[in-house]
Amino acid sequence: MKTTTALFSVALLLFLVVDGFSQPANFGTSLHKTRAGKYFWYSAVNGGFEGLTGVPNTHPNLECEGCHGTTNADGVAYTGTYDPSCVDCHPTNSFFNPDSIKESQCRGCHTRQSTEITMGYSDVHRTAGMKCWDCHGTQDMHGDGTSYNSMLQPGAIKTDCSDAGCHPTLPAGHAAYDPHNGALHCSSCHAKTAITCYNCHFDSQVEHHLKRARAQLKDFVFLVNRVKDGKVGVGSMQSLTYQANKSFVAIGVYSAHTIVKTGARTCTDCHANFGGTIPAITEFNNTGKIKFVTFNPADSTVTNLKGVIPIPNNYMQTFKMDFITYLGNTGDPVAPSKNWGLIGEDTPDGSNMMYTNPLTASQMTKLGMVPTSIEEFNTSQFEFKLEQNYPNPFNPTTTISFSLPNDGEVTLHVFDSNGKLVQTLVNGKMNTGLYTFNFDGSKLASGVYFARLSSGKYISTQKMVLLK
Repeated sequence: MKTTTALFSVALLLFLVVDGFSQPANFGTSLHKTRAGKYFWYSAVNGGFEGLTGVPNTHPNLECEGCHGTTNADGVAYTGTYDPSCVDCHPTNSFFNPDSIKESQCRGCHTRQSTEITMGYSDVHRTAGMKCWDCHGTQDMHGDGTSYNSMLQPGAIKTDCSDAGCHPTLPAGHAAYDPHNGALHCSSCHAKTAITCYNCHFDSQVEHHLKRARAQLKDFVFLVNRVKDGKVGVGSMQSLTYQANKSFVAIGVYSAHTIVKTGARTCTDCHANFGGTIPAITEFNNTGKIKFVTFNPADSTVTNLKGVIPIPNNYMQTFKMDFITYLGNTGDPVAPSKNWGLIGEDTPDGSNMMYTNPLTASQMTKLGMVPTSIEEFNTSQFEFKLEQNYPNPFNPTTTISFSLPNDGEVTLHVFDSNGKLVQTLVNGKMNTGLYTFNFDGSKLASGVYFARLSSGKYISTQKMVLLK
C-alpha cells in the first residue's frame, strides 16, 4: 500500500512539474511577452497614431514599464532595457505556489480594471471572491503557441462568458428578456460601464516618459460589432493629442469588469423607438452627430455623454469630441490640473478601429436612429460615392462604405493587382442610402487590392493595401 501511495505521489509530482513547465513554454509568443498590442495599434501601417507623430514605436520613452508597473513581483524596480519575463507576475522561486501571485501585479499593467475598482464599481465576479486567474487560464496568460497582434484578435483571449463552467447556456426564463437570439454579447446588457482616460498628452510621453491624461471618463458604453464572434458588444476608446495640433482616437471592444447580475439594461436603455430616451441617439437624430466629450475652457471641466452610445456606421464623420493640449511644461509631475486648452477642433486628424466594426445602418435603424442623417436628412442630396476603405493599409479586415443616390442594381467587387476577382461583396438591387461592408483579407496574401463599385453609369474604384 505504501509503495502504491509513493508511486502515485511521484506520478502526481511529475505531472505537476511537466504541466507547470509545458504551459509557460508558449510564453515567448504570448502577448504578455511580446507586448505586440500597443505597437500594433500605434503603427502607421495599421492607421495608428504613428502616422501623425512620426515618432517610431522604438522610441525609448514609449516602452511599457514607464507607464505601468514600476517594480516586478520581487519588488525590484525595472532598470535598463525592459524584457518581459515570468518575474513580472511570479516572485522568484514561487512557480508552484499560486498563492504568491497578487492581483496587484495584473492591475499594474491592466490599469483600466484597477481604475474601475477605485471608481467604486462592483463586479459580481469580484464580489464572489474570484481572482483574475479564476477566469483567465494559462493560455490567456502564457500563450497558446500562436503570435497575436492584439488581445482583441480572435483566438488571443479564450475566456468568455459562454465558456464551459461559466454561462454556457442562458438561465431558465432568460430568453424572455433576450429577443436578439444571441446577437448580443452578455456585456451589452450586464456591463455597468466602460471607462477610458481622455486626451493623453503624447508630448509628455515622448519627452519625459510621463503618461498624462486630462480625465477618466465613465458611465457610458459604446455599442460596437465584435469581430471575434460577430456579436454586438461593449466598446471604448483612447484619445491622444500631440504638438498642440494633432489629434487621434482609437475605438475597440472593451472588456468591462463592472458586471451586474441584477439591474442590467432593458429595451428602453438602448432603443429610442421603444420609448427610451438615449442622449446619444437624440443628438444623432437631431444633428447627424454624436459629441462624446465636451471641454469647457472657462473652468477646464470635462463632460461626457452618459448611457448607451451606438457607434454609427460612418463614425469617422459623425463621432465627435473636443481635443485639448496641456499648457504647462511637459516635464511637470502628473497630477490633476486645469492647465489645459482647446486645440480648436472636434474631429480627429486620424482614427482607427481594430477587430471591431461600427454598427450597420440596419442595426442603427433598429435602435431608433436615422442612418441617413450621417450625410444629409434629404436623401436626394446623396452623391454616388465609394469611400476610401478604413483602415488602409489594413490587416486583416477593413471597412468599405459607399452611398447611393438612387435605387438600382449595384455590384461591389474586390480585385487583386492582376485584375483577378477576389470577392463579390454586393450583387443585386439596393435602395438609396449609405452602406458599410466588412472585407476580410485573412486568407489573402499581402499586396494591393481594388474595390470597385458600379451602379448603372456610375463606376468608382478605391485602392486598398493589405499588410501582414
